[in-house]
Amino acid sequence: MTKEEILEYFYCETEGIVATEVVLVETKSSYLWQMDCYKISTEQGTCFYVFDSDMLPVNIYPIREGETLDECYYKHIGFMTELCSSSIDNNFIFNFIEDYSIFPILDRRINEIEKDITLDKNANQFSGIANQIRDCYLNLTDYLMNRMRTNNPEFKNDNFTSNLEEFLKLIIPGKQSETRRNTINGIAQKGWKFNSELVHKDSITVFDILISINILRLLVSTVSNLIVGNNMPFNKVKCPHCHSEKYTMEQNSMFY
Repeated sequence: MTKEEILEYFYCETEGIVATEVVLVETKSSYLWQMDCYKISTEQGTCFYVFDSDMLPVNIYPIREGETLDECYYKHIGFMTELCSSSIDNNFIFNFIEDYSIFPILDRRINEIEKDITLDKNANQFSGIANQIRDCYLNLTDYLMNRMRTNNPEFKNDNFTSNLEEFLKLIIPGKQSETRRNTINGIAQKGWKFNSELVHKDSITVFDILISINILRLLVSTVSNLIVGNNMPFNKVKCPHCHSEKYTMEQNSMFY
């Protein structure tokens, strides 16, 4: 997230508190994730830490007297780890994907657009909503390409389909993933094209807009699943002998 998005998240999670400063204190890296650690100062005198990463839900903590960044960081990691471990026997991955968004700002924007879709709107108003959906497509690939730190010197955020295609090649490369890439690209390109037609169409119905935003929802959910799956370490471990994904991990042991 940007500082502006962190501030927006802060105001969504608090009430009656006015922020005076948002500072990116440190970026911590581990095997699983890279996490930005923000400190927010307020007029009321209470300070907060906000932790944001690609893999874990963003969360906010009021800073206790004398509490260091590292102490709060490991509290956050411990809390998230406990959340994962206590749920892993109950389809944790599926529940995690369903209950938490890795695109909280984008999801909130889509929810706002959905609330604005009503039967009393006219064609011009629906065209304006189609423009907002277009912005969500661009925000998605802007987030993805910035997070992947693409080396493409010709990166332009208004080229949605090419940017998504490049992202997919980075996160699910190789011939073995070609079907998945083509399927996701097909959905994305058709959804982008359909919504682009709505932006310039004279007669738009509420059903056109509902179809468009549902395709966007599907794409955002699919990309979320890809990112979560790509970063789960146990999703990548296979037996070196038979390449099966059914295994038992024990300390100081081999895979059998």
